[in-house]
Amino acid sequence: MRVAVASFEYEGNSLSLRVERRADFARIGIHEGAALPQAMEGKDLALTGAIHALRDAGAELVPIFAAKGGAGGHVEDAFFHEARDRIVEGIAAALPLDGVYLAMHGAMICAEEKDPEGAVLAALRARIGPGIPIAISLDLHAHVTPRMVAAADIVVGYETYPHVDAYQTGGRAAGLLVRALRGEIRPVTRMRKYNAIVPVLGGATLGDAPMAHVAAHARALEQAGRALSVSYFPVQPWLDMADVGITGLAVTDADPAGAAAVAQDILDDMWRRRRDFELPAMTPAEAVRAALALPGRTLLIDAPDAIGGGASGDSPALLAALLDAAPEVDAALAIVDPAAAARAFELGEGAEAAFAVGAWQDRRWFKPVNLVARVERLCEGSFTYRGGPASGARARLGPSAVLRVGGLRLLVASHAVYEHLDEHYAACGIDIARCKLVSFKNLMNYRKLLDPGTGFIALHGPGATPLRLQDVAWEHRRRPFWPADDMPVPDALS
Repeated sequence: MRVAVASFEYEGNSLSLRVERRADFARIGIHEGAALPQAMEGKDLALTGAIHALRDAGAELVPIFAAKGGAGGHVEDAFFHEARDRIVEGIAAALPLDGVYLAMHGAMICAEEKDPEGAVLAALRARIGPGIPIAISLDLHAHVTPRMVAAADIVVGYETYPHVDAYQTGGRAAGLLVRALRGEIRPVTRMRKYNAIVPVLGGATLGDAPMAHVAAHARALEQAGRALSVSYFPVQPWLDMADVGITGLAVTDADPAGAAAVAQDILDDMWRRRRDFELPAMTPAEAVRAALALPGRTLLIDAPDAIGGGASGDSPALLAALLDAAPEVDAALAIVDPAAAARAFELGEGAEAAFAVGAWQDRRWFKPVNLVARVERLCEGSFTYRGGPASGARARLGPSAVLRVGGLRLLVASHAVYEHLDEHYAACGIDIARCKLVSFKNLMNYRKLLDPGTGFIALHGPGATPLRLQDVAWEHRRRPFWPADDMPVPDALS
């Protein structure tokens, strides 16, 4: 079995102002050719899982290209075209092949192309013809399109949120590809989609959460033999396109009708639980006051400015609330502001000065917060992820400063970097275990830090990753859609 492997992963957001270019992908890593497999070692990525599964099956690997980004607004057209061509032309040049595996996120967008993964897959299928099986793995929040499913024989999504199974998902997709190449199965993939979006904050697959029940139902369908693989996609909801919606998907052995029925089954399970995705949230001022009244440590979840959802990470709303209500309480807060970080480097450690912090890139909702602070520490903020979909990968906050204002340690970073646990704080010398209040700009990974002495309060308000999806001024969404419209029967998008 001679199998080409590649990856191109990025999560887009129509409400975000961020534009990711080649240099942004390069900070995480761009790899090509023979050097690619070694670069994936020690990382729990989907591509790594697929490489290991293929090797274990005795396949000959043909490594092509790998570029992994985080989340943001859109990928610059120039780099998308470069990556697409490296993958498509690289695979075409490697023919003859028996199969292809691609690791993708599934919710990438570009300024021109709104279905980049579909474009890559369609171009690849056109170049290699219909006879070579293509397997892809996707993030649980993928915006799966008919063009993607038409081009790929096998589509497998993450099963968990927080994402802890990227490696396993790559292995599952590659495992099905191996079975297809051995003639054991003839995979068929079908999808079903509703015109509905749900809040990401309530989408955990933990405990009694709604997605935990959906996940259990999917595994039961597999165990009952109704499908080889069942995937559910509550979707990245901040994509302003008419065809974005929650999606069910199934892979069967030569049974297209069965795949469609299972995809519909798992989609209907998500739809029935749609109201359960909405969780309580407070304004920043309300959240700070409530946290001060609680025993133990409280994590303040800045949901409207979630970096992992594509926001700029520069909202100062929570910073202003903390300084107003609790300036002397031990607290840690991170914010993206390269200009403020650069000023701290100019002043040097120990200097005390006035700073304007926040709203560095996105001033649609907020203005910078003016404060006087001491430069407590300067750092480059490099670290290795200890888990999640980027486990083992290196990240860099760029020139960063810890500003001390009363009891607050304010981490001011140059780059908006995906938050997993507290690696970004630890990289700059901040021990969150000593803090009463700690802020996070992510929607799910903070749950790994919860314990009997640690609770959380979610924030709502304006931003590029708002919780209240019905309040967004969408330009391209098709009406009616959930949750803006209360529909007993949803409109199907596919």
